[in-house]
Amino acid sequence: MPDDGAENRTSSLLRTLLLCDLVESTALVERLGDREAAELIRKHDRLARTLADRHGGREIDKTDGFMMMFERPVQAVAFALDYQRGLRQLNAAENTSLSARVGIHVGDVVVWDNSSDDIARGAKPVEVEGLVKPVTSRLMNLALPGQILLSNIAYDLAHRAQGELGDFLATTRWRTHGRYRFRGVPDPVAVFEVGEEGLAPLKAPPWSSKAHREVPFWRRPATVVIETVVLVALIVVPAVMFLKPDPAIAFAKRDWVVVGSLHNLTSESLFDDALESALRIGLEQSHFVNVLPDLKVRDTIKRMQRDPDTTEIDRKVGSEVAIRDGARALILPTIAEIGGRVRITAEVIDPQTQTTVYSETADGIGKESILPSLDTINERLRVRLGEALATVSNESKPLEEVATKDLDALKAYSLGVQKASRGQFAEGLALLEQALKVDPQFASASIRVAIVNYSTGHIVEARNAFTQALENRSRLSARDTLYAESFLATMAQSSDALGKWQVLVDTYPDYFIATGGFAYISWIEANRFDANTISLALSAASTKNPTPIPSRHVLAILYLGNERYKEAAQVLKEAEADGLKFTHYLAATEAAQRRFDEAEKTLARMPAIPMAENPAAGSARTILEVAFLLDQGRIADATSALAGASGQFADASNFRNQFDVMGLSIRSVLELSDTASTTAAIESAIEQTKTLRATAAPTELMVLDARQSLLAYLAARTAQPALAKKALATMGDEGHPVHTTAYKLRSIAEAEIARKSGQPQQAIKQLEKLLDGSELYITHAALEDAYTQDGERDSDALKESEWLSAHRGRAYAEAGAEKLLSPLNVLLSDLSLLSGAELAIKNKNPERAASMLGKFIEVWPENSRAPPFAARVKKIQDSLAPVKSR
Repeated sequence: MPDDGAENRTSSLLRTLLLCDLVESTALVERLGDREAAELIRKHDRLARTLADRHGGREIDKTDGFMMMFERPVQAVAFALDYQRGLRQLNAAENTSLSARVGIHVGDVVVWDNSSDDIARGAKPVEVEGLVKPVTSRLMNLALPGQILLSNIAYDLAHRAQGELGDFLATTRWRTHGRYRFRGVPDPVAVFEVGEEGLAPLKAPPWSSKAHREVPFWRRPATVVIETVVLVALIVVPAVMFLKPDPAIAFAKRDWVVVGSLHNLTSESLFDDALESALRIGLEQSHFVNVLPDLKVRDTIKRMQRDPDTTEIDRKVGSEVAIRDGARALILPTIAEIGGRVRITAEVIDPQTQTTVYSETADGIGKESILPSLDTINERLRVRLGEALATVSNESKPLEEVATKDLDALKAYSLGVQKASRGQFAEGLALLEQALKVDPQFASASIRVAIVNYSTGHIVEARNAFTQALENRSRLSARDTLYAESFLATMAQSSDALGKWQVLVDTYPDYFIATGGFAYISWIEANRFDANTISLALSAASTKNPTPIPSRHVLAILYLGNERYKEAAQVLKEAEADGLKFTHYLAATEAAQRRFDEAEKTLARMPAIPMAENPAAGSARTILEVAFLLDQGRIADATSALAGASGQFADASNFRNQFDVMGLSIRSVLELSDTASTTAAIESAIEQTKTLRATAAPTELMVLDARQSLLAYLAARTAQPALAKKALATMGDEGHPVHTTAYKLRSIAEAEIARKSGQPQQAIKQLEKLLDGSELYITHAALEDAYTQDGERDSDALKESEWLSAHRGRAYAEAGAEKLLSPLNVLLSDLSLLSGAELAIKNKNPERAASMLGKFIEVWPENSRAPPFAARVKKIQDSLAPVKSR
């Protein structure tokens, strides 16, 4: 309870306020009577409070409705949608007709706790004040029954995070209703609506004495006497038409536009595709305006049951596409030849009304005037849509620089992008290379060539194309420059690679190639499973992304790595229904929950990929199958599978080396061979890896050094510190970026050398430095060993065992260095149950020991009765026997 000085503790916070109010509650009481109405209101209040808890809301005040505070607008929107749906269900159950209006706004609020004395006199426990409060109230009062209204800032933040709405996302619709003037609020407020289709009004609320919509004065009701109508028509109307401002369109930063089909009124077919691409390239330089990708437009047209190859994106079709995909405006370009001049016009269409909000026109003489004219139109459009003129001028390049002066090259580029985006990679690449033949310095075409090559597994060609693009960086937009630099930095294993990706997504947060790419790189290269990486994947999995499946795949893996199994499985099943063929991570999600029968059935749906045909894809499946076998205690089958996979490749080949090192890690940790044999095998593998490294390409060094570091760890663990140091010495002085698997594994190996040299505290210090959430799974196994050897930190060692057994999703989700550690991780997750039971005995925690031992026997029933585990199991059981007899 607040103390007497609590009222002095005020804080200013940025929060989301929500006000909901029952419509005609007084009439309800009159109709039902006090007792029945009170009971119904109690049920309503329980519903609202339950939903507030579900969505992270805090009740601030209560009258006929509620005032609630949320940390984020998307939480308030989720509550409001759930609340309106809940009211509908309550009405059906109680045979009533309750309805509510809701307002949501974001802003600074002053929050304080009232003192105990004030609360005893009837005050609320918490007070909230600030301008956000009356604006929220005005929005709520403006709303129609069943309607949810938001301010511009609330809409902006909630709409951006709409992927978090879960089950509501498929039926949620967003609408803009223009700017309203509220009594007592100095500035106009852009009003938006969110609601479920079929439940919400999804129409503009009416004016009232406290709120009216901003409209040009010539559209307001006439207030002049009838005798002046003729005079107004003759004098005022022409002046109005001359002076009237552009009709408003509620466009906010990072809103989306649809670019329609070019209306070509000339006889020159060359313009058809080239000008649309040029318009897109110009608009895509903006940080303010997002252009809906052409492939996404095609997908939407298919959903409209039309043929995307023959359907023209005209006013009607384009408006429907914009409404379906949540775009704020449609832009229709036209080119015509008038009086010997080439005229280009771009109309901005309001999709809701299909009316032209405004248009921009630029004239020139001859073909050479077309791109400068488009530059002029792009600049004017961006300013009209709300972007600052200084930003447009300073951060954009002319189309002749960022694209090409040659319209033939531009047309080939446009067709190449279209082909590649539809999966026709060979045709697309040929057209893009044709564009480069016409204009060898067409850097944007080089970028697209790089993307196509990377997508088809031609990594060297991709790197060369990115390099070629950057050699002509004066011909690249700022966005494409950042993208190429980020990709090349990643390929070069540069220490600033992640920083470059971060700058790119911060600058262009709706550039899905960037957000999805950064999420993937963060997972595969940096082992990041944090909220920021999940947010990147969620953003790239947007419904506006024409190719969201790769990002949804990464999102599910991130969920798996956080043991969010239900969410991971749901995303992967939806992706599989939409065409994802590789089901191995869905199988891993099931295996992490020890549902092995389901996992094997899921894996069987994945297309069989012969190892000889595609070693990378084939090895990924084999590695997962080995992990499944280990997880079920089928150790002999697992080691046999690894040996079989190794035997499919020639001696001293990269993939053979990979499988050999994996097999060694299993045999070493389980002590399946005598020390001399294990040491000899490790030494042989070190020499093989060293030989491969001598002829490796720069992009392969990090993976080979990760293997060498794992071998060093295994050598140290086998009490061969000199051999471990020899393995590390083969890597030379090259330092890998601190986020990489190679760097982290080397640190773990060095710590293990210190531990085995009798310096557990030094090992602990080195390992604890790695604990930032992106540490490798094996770090915790190494820490468990170091804490145990220290002798004073058995409780910390037990915590590490418990972490390993609890984070099985992470064991399966880690994929650095070509999934080098996956089988070992899964093995350690099972062994931690046994070592945890031993540590629990040392910590005098028999209940925990019994629990962990029981789980180990359950998951490895046969192994628990056989060497080398049977003796350890019996020792723990003997220790527990006196406890059970008490």
